Amino acid sequence: MKETTLTLEQIETIITGYPDAPYYIRQNIVVPNCDWGFLNHEADLLVLNKTKRLVEIEIKRTWSDFMADFKKSHTHDDPKLSRFYYAVPLSIGERVFNWLYEGTYKCKPGFIYYERSEVTAYTEHNPNHCGLIIYASPDESHVRGNRVGSCCLNVGAELMHDYQLNTDEELKLLRLLGMRVWNLKKKLAEYQAEPSLFKR
Repeated sequence: MKETTLTLEQIETIITGYPDAPYYIRQNIVVPNCDWGFLNHEADLLVLNKTKRLVEIEIKRTWSDFMADFKKSHTHDDPKLSRFYYAVPLSIGERVFNWLYEGTYKCKPGFIYYERSEVTAYTEHNPNHCGLIIYASPDESHVRGNRVGSCCLNVGAELMHDYQLNTDEELKLLRLLGMRVWNLKKKLAEYQAEPSLFKR
């Protein structure tokens, strides 16, 4: 059994693409796949909120992928980051919770919107006191319309650094976002011109 059937793009959409999503794109600046240069490490999703504080979301699709993160040389700690979250599938949610926290895990299938786990302490694996986002496919939770899935902030992240981005840093982040958009539009234009080149 797969730990999730959702693609990376679908997971990003669940976390940012709907009005009740944790980091809705109409209320935040969200940059996917932010590489080295802005932070001291790569980030799956960077979110700049209205207070000009930066949140990182690290998306994991499997338990082995999650565990591999703890073998990296960095710990997702950068002076620019205010908060850090792991986003993991419902199927490994409890296992991840027990790795990061002490307390009571709460996230029943079908009630993913409503339940939040209770944390009493942080384990040695969680020095930054990161938060936890749980996502689920449509067949694992209640979804409306053509949504690709649902998610919730299962555990809130604690403040790491109380840093507000300055204007130059905001512009650099926006340039990175613009590059992502136009690279995607370029690929779409190339696909429209010659679809056969993109067939596997």
